[in-house]
Amino acid sequence: MTNRREILQAAAVSVFARGARAAGRPPRSGLHAVLIDRRHTEARTLGADLTGRGAPVYALPDGDITQLWLHQIDPAWRQKPVPVAGLTERPALFCLEQLGFTHRLRVVFHGEHIVHPDGRSEHALLRGAAAAELSTRDLVRAGPLWPALIAEVIANHRVPTRGVRAGRSEAALAPALPAGAHLLTSWIIAAV
Repeated sequence: MTNRREILQAAAVSVFARGARAAGRPPRSGLHAVLIDRRHTEARTLGADLTGRGAPVYALPDGDITQLWLHQIDPAWRQKPVPVAGLTERPALFCLEQLGFTHRLRVVFHGEHIVHPDGRSEHALLRGAAAAELSTRDLVRAGPLWPALIAEVIANHRVPTRGVRAGRSEAALAPALPAGAHLLTSWIIAAV
C-alpha cells in the first residue's frame, strides 16, 4: 500500500524531473518498453515519470520477465532491434542482456543503485554515463529523487553515433549487500 511519504516523494520527483526537461517534450528514445520492478518504490517512481512522458511502461510481477519477453519483447526483437530500458533487480537485466545478444543488442547504459533500509542510496555507473551526461555525483546530490535522473537518461536516450564498448557483462557480478538493503539496476539495451 502506498503511504504518504511515497506520494510526496513521487510528487517531488515529478516537479524535479519537469525542471530538468523542457515542458511537454515527448521521449525521443523510441523505446519499445520500459520495465520496472513494482516491488520497489524507486522503480515505481521512475515508471510514473516515464508513463507521464508517454513511454510504454510495464511492471514486472515479482521481477519476472517471462510473460513480457514472450508477448512483447521477443516478437519485437524478431522484427527489428528496438531499445528497451528499465529499473529492475539484476536478474531481469542479465536475462534480457543474454537474450539481446542474438539480436545484435547490447547494454549501452548500466547503473547500480544500492538502496539501504534508511532510504540512503549508493550509486555506481558502469556503462554509458558519459554519453548520458550523468555522474554518480549527480545521483548523490539528487538524494531520494535519483530515480528522476535515471528517468531523464532513459527518456532522452539516443542511439550512439560511435561504437559502444561491447566487453563482458557486468550484470552477473552481484556485490555484497548490507542487511536489509536491495540492489536495483538501471539500464538501456539497444542496437550498437
